[in-house]
Amino acid sequence: MLTGSVTILNWSFVRDDKPRDEVSKQIAVALSDEINDLQNAGIKIIQVDEAAFKEGYPLRAQKIKVYEEWAVRDFKISICSAKQETQIHTHMCYSEFNDIIKTIEDMDADVISIETARSGNELLKVFKEVGYKQEVGP
Repeated sequence: MLTGSVTILNWSFVRDDKPRDEVSKQIAVALSDEINDLQNAGIKIIQVDEAAFKEGYPLRAQKIKVYEEWAVRDFKISICSAKQETQIHTHMCYSEFNDIIKTIEDMDADVISIETARSGNELLKVFKEVGYKQEVGP
């Protein structure tokens, strides 16, 4: 299990001389190297947690699309070294997913695990409603 670039960014004291999207991309490149190393060591399932993905959403609606674009880009950069036979998982927690389900689909993880204990599995409904094509683990 690795912490994803967006979550690292959102839960860290980040340098302020570079834009947040650039720092996130730098972290994603490093994670890609780590994923490659894990595969070469024989690991077949790698989880990249993006627990703070939604936490980082801008308050201003007009900035959300740009955030989503670079956040998805950086998730994909992180996993780009994954071989076809390596299963990529991600984890998101404590979020309402209705408004970001398309963004989650764009991340293209093989499996998403979400924390649902506090919602009585209510959070799972949106995945069924939209016909989410990847695997979901509550």
